[in-house]
Amino acid sequence: MYNKMPAKVKPTTIFAKHIYASAFDSDFYLLLRERRCSTLADMQDETLEVESNIMATEKLKGNVDRRR
Repeated sequence: MYNKMPAKVKPTTIFAKHIYASAFDSDFYLLLRERRCSTLADMQDETLEVESNIMATEKLKGNVDRRR
């Protein structure tokens, strides 16, 4: 969608990445911004990786809690 926007109304890449990342909660935002993606498309790809890492961590925490 971003790439289809006319140049007159298209936000800068930095601003577009900021707006995209700020749509998530603050913890997720921080994890996403730490990735230092160069494009919005890269940031969207990294979102999937961050999300899968969070889910894996939560699953591991669940296994630890069950052992106690």
